[in-house]
This record gives sequence, C-alpha cells and structure tokens, in this order.
Amino acid sequence: MKRLFPRLFTIILFAVSALLLVYPFGWSLPLTTTLLLLLNFIIILSAVYFQDRGVLIFGALGLLVILSGSFPFLPVKVFSAPLLATATLILYLYCLKITRFVRRNNVELENIEGEENILTVELEHLRIEDSALKQKMQRYAALKSLTEDLCSVLSLDTAVSLIAEQTFRIIDKRRCACLLYLVDKEKQEIYLAAGKTGDADYEIKAKRGDVFDSWVFKRRTRLMIKDTKKDFRFDAYGAEGGEARGVRSLISAPLIGGNKVLGILRLDSASCEAYDADDLRLLDIISDLAAVAIQNTVLYQETEILAITDGLTGLFVHRHFQERFDQEISRALWSNSRLAFLMADIDNFKGYNDKYGHIAGDIVLKQIARLIGETCNPGDIVARYGGEEFGVLLVETDKNDALKTAERIRKRIEEEKFILRREATRVNISGGLAFFPEDEKEKEGLIRKADLALYKAKSEGKNRICTS
Repeated sequence: MKRLFPRLFTIILFAVSALLLVYPFGWSLPLTTTLLLLLNFIIILSAVYFQDRGVLIFGALGLLVILSGSFPFLPVKVFSAPLLATATLILYLYCLKITRFVRRNNVELENIEGEENILTVELEHLRIEDSALKQKMQRYAALKSLTEDLCSVLSLDTAVSLIAEQTFRIIDKRRCACLLYLVDKEKQEIYLAAGKTGDADYEIKAKRGDVFDSWVFKRRTRLMIKDTKKDFRFDAYGAEGGEARGVRSLISAPLIGGNKVLGILRLDSASCEAYDADDLRLLDIISDLAAVAIQNTVLYQETEILAITDGLTGLFVHRHFQERFDQEISRALWSNSRLAFLMADIDNFKGYNDKYGHIAGDIVLKQIARLIGETCNPGDIVARYGGEEFGVLLVETDKNDALKTAERIRKRIEEEKFILRREATRVNISGGLAFFPEDEKEKEGLIRKADLALYKAKSEGKNRICTS
C-alpha cells in the first residue's frame, strides 16, 4: 500500500507532462505524432511498474522508431521527427531519473520502517526497564526509611509490628499476607509475633507456623514457591496449613543472628506466581535488617532489666524500687486506694555467713527472694532493699490483707529447708509493716514507720511481723 502512492503520483506527473507537450499544437497533431506520444507514455508506465528494465526495453524501441524516421505502416514527416525525438529522449531520461528516485525512496522507506520497528521494540524495552528501575528506587527508598526507623526502636513489640507492616508495604502484592514468626528459646518452636494482611478475608490461622515455616526453620535457608499445589517438595504433607487459607505462592526467609535462627519473615499470596526472584532478594535484605533490629531490642531489654534488677536475687534494685514507690503513692492518692509497705530482714544472717561462708549466704538470699516473690500477690513490687533486707510494696491492699500476706511470707520462709554445705537448716525473717494512708501519706513517712516496726519485731524476739 505504501508503494502504490509513489507510483500513482509518478503516473499523474508524467500524464500532465504529456498534456503540456500536446497543448501547444491545439490537439491537431498527426496520428504518427500521437502514437509517438503514446509510446512515450507507455515508457513512463513501464518505468513505474517495471522500473529500469521497462525503460530500457520500451525506451530503446521508441528511439529506434524515431531514428529510423518511419513506422512500418505510416510515414513520418521530416520536420516533426527531431522535435519528437528530442521530447522522447528528454522524457526517457526524466523517467529514468524519477524511476531510480522512486526505487531509492522505496529502499530507504523499507530501511526506515525496519529501523522504526527496531526502535519501537527498544523503546518498549526501555519503558519496561524504566518502570522496573522506578520500582526498585521506590523499594530501596522505603528500605532506607525502614532501616532508619528500626534504628530508633527499642521495644520488641514495636519492632516486629513495624517490620511486618513495612515489609507488606514494600513488597506490595494483591491478596497477600506478611507473617513474622519468632523463636521461643525454651520450647525451640516458632510463634506468630506480628502479621499484616491486605484482604479482610485473608485470615491468618497458622499461629505456630506450617510445613513451609518448619522447612525454613530447620534448613536455615530462604524459600520461594510459585505454586504450592505443584511443588514436589511438599507433596507428602499436602501443603497443610497453606491450603487452609488458600496460599498458592510464597517467599520466606529466616532471621539469623549470632548463628541462631531468631525467627522467620514470610509473604504469601492466594495467587500463583505472585513473587519473583527480585522479591525474594529484597525479602532476604529485609530479614537481615530485621534480625539485627530484633537482636538490638532484646539486648536493650536485657540491659534495661540488668539496670533495674539485682544480679544475685533477680529482684528490683533499691533505686528502681524507690521510683516505683513514688509512682504507686501518686496513683493511690489519685484513685483513693490503699497500700502497705513491708520491710523484712533475715534474722542472724551474719551467723550464716560466719558458719557456712558467703556462698551459703548468697544461697539464702536467692532462696528467700524466690519465696517472697512466689508468696506475694500479682502486682506487688518486691526489691532487695539492701544487704539482707527486702522491701515489699503491697499495692491496692488494706491493712488486714497486708497483715495476712506478710504473715504468709514469714511462715513460708520459716517452713522452708535450706541446704547449706549438705546440712539442712532453718532461716527466719522479721518484718515491719506501715500502711497508707492510715500511718502516713508520704513515702518517706511510710519507710520510717516500717523501719520502726521492724526494729520492734527484732527487739521482741525476731521471727515475727510487727506494725508501727
């Protein structure tokens, strides 16, 4: 179709040229002249349709007829022969030039069309690469933001929630879920710590993981499944857990820190082939960041616990106990509730150290701390007040209940057997109680009253609980 227009244009051009040659004679040319003009027109048509070969054949025939000076059946006037010969030659040369020009243009047009197709394909590839590059830039920008956010997080719960939410947002897929499992150190099994779904119908039921998570946990390597129903590795298990909520494809990576598996970060979808190698590679990077963040939060929590707890007994240290004391006094004043403060001291503790040694004394302190903690009510605050003294803040407790709890602690310790250097012995404590708001409405006053009550218990024979 594209070649037809140049040919039609050429035919029209030479037809007009022929008419211009005829017009000066007033349409009164002899038959011979008319036939010669017709022969020229045939040469033009042959040039258009047969190009150089047609021009050579019909042009040579026309020149032969003109130069011979006659047709086989018609005489040619001498005066008109030079004019017609010149016109025929000019038309022949012009036709030959146009023919070559048209042919060259056709070749160039075909080359241009080929180059256009190549450029179109290359442009489409560039568009795809540009789109992929933009997506990668967006992902890595979000990854940078996640790294910065994780650096400022000190709470484990906040960290796991942030990791699950941002992973779901960075690797965005339809009808998918992001699951973050952590490892229970004691049971050595995983549990669901955080999850994020983009579909209300996409329910997370595998609170302890499924066969895919077990595979990643045991092998400590990442996993990608394009179709859970066609993956031969899990045929024996029937993809249990995954089919329960319609999982058809997934990517999963272990969170490894200190040569230990800390957890599993996983994305799954209800669609087949929802994830590719780039998604898995990005998940692997996020899992490394998540492992570091989780380790940091755990270390921070352990450091924080060490800062507020006694290394020997595991109870709160004196400083932290004082801070909690202030908080509970303020809360009791605001809520108009009651509390009691028990100050307890081990009777004859120096004698145990002298008789059995300081190691035995440490055993006594640790065991008494355990017994007090087990006997107190949930919510009560227990601390190692100093040396062999213990402080117990009985929150939301009236006078009668406080006396019962203190007596229960004393009796529990009295009945306990302490094995010191393979010898069974008994340990007693004395205690002093002060009550809020009956005795005092300030912390310092309560401490002073409890201390006086403890001195009273010691002076009255020890192994007893006294009040101020």
